Amino acid sequence: MSKYWAAFVSVMLLLATPAVAANWADGFKTCDADGNGTVSRVEWNACESKVGDPTMNPTFTMMDKDTSNSISQAEWDAGAKQKMAIAKGCTASDSSWCPCQNNPDDPACQK
Repeated sequence: MSKYWAAFVSVMLLLATPAVAANWADGFKTCDADGNGTVSRVEWNACESKVGDPTMNPTFTMMDKDTSNSISQAEWDAGAKQKMAIAKGCTASDSSWCPCQNNPDDPACQK
């Protein structure tokens, strides 16, 4: 009986898990909740944690280069470079803001 109970609980937990992007590139589709081809500020706020550690992600304002209050696919793609720059700055940092200080083995902290 306990084997069936464990399987049931596992399925229930998986069903309650929100969609998480496998990587930054997949994150655009995850964040574009209404499917209009852009990510609005509201959509970004709702999904930022699904595309990695929010302390390692570029901000909405950093990505919204044309100040349209939405992020296009091209702006999102440029955000990947910003994300890498933040990660590299983080690993080189000796400040406490950097989550890599306490978690150097975290994949987001790798060079």
